[in-house]
Amino acid sequence: MQGHEIEGAPAIRRFAVRTPTLPPATHTNAYVVGDGRTGLAVVDPGSPYADQQEALTAYLTSLGAPVVAVVLSHHHVDHVGGVLDLARRFAAPILAHPLTAQLLAGRIAVDRTVEEGEVLPFAGGLEALHTPGHASGHLCFADARSGAVLAGDMVASIGTIIIDPAPGEGDMRLYLASLERLRARRAPLLLPSHGDPIVDPDALLGFYLAHRREREERVVLALRAGAAPVEELVPRAYPDVAPALYALAARSLTAHLFKLRGEARAEEQGGRWRLTG
Repeated sequence: MQGHEIEGAPAIRRFAVRTPTLPPATHTNAYVVGDGRTGLAVVDPGSPYADQQEALTAYLTSLGAPVVAVVLSHHHVDHVGGVLDLARRFAAPILAHPLTAQLLAGRIAVDRTVEEGEVLPFAGGLEALHTPGHASGHLCFADARSGAVLAGDMVASIGTIIIDPAPGEGDMRLYLASLERLRARRAPLLLPSHGDPIVDPDALLGFYLAHRREREERVVLALRAGAAPVEELVPRAYPDVAPALYALAARSLTAHLFKLRGEARAEEQGGRWRLTG
């Protein structure tokens, strides 16, 4: 059975479904929150594959409580692939942040938007935390009973988090601020969308913050070597990355460049980036 309860968060169950996500991850965790009294909310049923949708449906049916909501952390394909199927099967409304609803318009109709600080009535209460950075409408959810936080794609225990600065997607400045916010909560447990529960959130969040700041310093050093386009900056700033991954690295590097530009520390002229001042 793919589904099981989370130790330390008894009102939450994890059901990993195969999705078209980025390697090394192969699955996205769908989280089931609630009980027979409040009904069940399913967070991020992300699989577009029929066999995975059937397996999740069978698991939910076995729990013997109604599915009353499908909740989205954000709009990425490996988080929303099974949303329409599940909502149809259980006649359940789809909930998401307003920005996520905008990004899904024309593909998935969000029935109700969820704002920062709203408490969804599942189990002891599920508080919505707007944590932009990986995606503009990204939400985490804090379980009132256990303190555990459903972290979406803010962190992972397998693979890495891509910050893509395309419109509606990533913003490095906001991502770092959201990481700081999560760290300040001192949650006892983080439940990521990819991989196992994170039992030492403070250590992992501290690592993420230090890693991004160290990478930013590498980008600054790369710029000090001379103005250059992004494709030339990638091997300077990412000497530890294989050439096959340069396209992904370029997205992350551009996110750092945009952050530096917003801080008036870098600028782009004619497709070439340089430090200012």
